[in-house]
Amino acid sequence: MRHASPTPLSPRHARAYSLIEVLITVLIIHAIAGMIMVNVSNIQTSEKITRGAQQVIVALRYARMVAMTTGQPAGVEFNTATNQVRVFQGAAATTVPNSLIPGGNYIIDFNSQFDVNGTRITAATIVGDTTSPYQVIFGKLGGTNNNGSVTLTYASQSKTISIPVVGDATMQ
Repeated sequence: MRHASPTPLSPRHARAYSLIEVLITVLIIHAIAGMIMVNVSNIQTSEKITRGAQQVIVALRYARMVAMTTGQPAGVEFNTATNQVRVFQGAAATTVPNSLIPGGNYIIDFNSQFDVNGTRITAATIVGDTTSPYQVIFGKLGGTNNNGSVTLTYASQSKTISIPVVGDATMQ
């Protein structure tokens, strides 16, 4: 009776990985994961600062629309001390209600609002307004006499929002 020779797949001839091979594989996976994390972090930084600037532009558009539809002055206040942006209307500068914003008032809080937290209002240059809180006020025709710019910063990135005398604000 003849014994069959072991096949290459039999447990006797199974080959195990050496410790060096396993360590090299783990090192390569770790390096690739590190590169991915850096890229994700850069994307998150870029997204937060862009999202914050877009929210400021929307607030400026909303205040302009409120002024044109109500016939009362309306505006946006940039408070560098509290790091908040507030939409207001009327001679008493009453905060505009907005049920879509946490708290029910149109206030963008860069300290606690999840999608923009960590963003800072680092500069504001508004014509005729030299101290914080800076206010941009729109008249019933949608124009403003105190145009200018506001700069937001997150990590090492900055975005500047230009506020024209007439027309929509733009991000640079």
